[in-house]
Amino acid sequence: MEENYILSVTGKQMVDDGEDRIELKTMASYVTKNGSRYITYKEYDAQNPDKKYRTTVKVDPNHTVTVMKGGAESHNMILEKGQRHKCEYITPYGVLSLGVYTEYVEVSLDDHGGELIVRYVIDIQSELASKNELHLKLEEATNHVNSESDRQ
Repeated sequence: MEENYILSVTGKQMVDDGEDRIELKTMASYVTKNGSRYITYKEYDAQNPDKKYRTTVKVDPNHTVTVMKGGAESHNMILEKGQRHKCEYITPYGVLSLGVYTEYVEVSLDDHGGELIVRYVIDIQSELASKNELHLKLEEATNHVNSESDRQ
């Protein structure tokens, strides 16, 4: 797959009174198949920077989002507004079963990119573990290069 889009990922995780935030900017592929949109990109393993894992975000026409992450901590997470789904989270220490309740989904993707915002809650055995937000912003790489040079 051709990585011809620039993807900015911002993830927030709120636990008790603390907040963790990750930000990632990387190249991604972006395709539409059977009405669903697929964003695929590589993430590096924090423990082993030589390893890369593929993450795919699928957005269905009904705005159900599925995050498929490979690697040492792989999982398939379904994010559907107003629904709770179970997720098997595979870690080096074993499999963890999580509940994922999606509070909010905003999809503004078209053939040229766009944004996706999802807010969801993770529970372990029905006990709140964290509140989370995922924000993806996708831009065509050629448009990004042109807009950067236009500003100079």
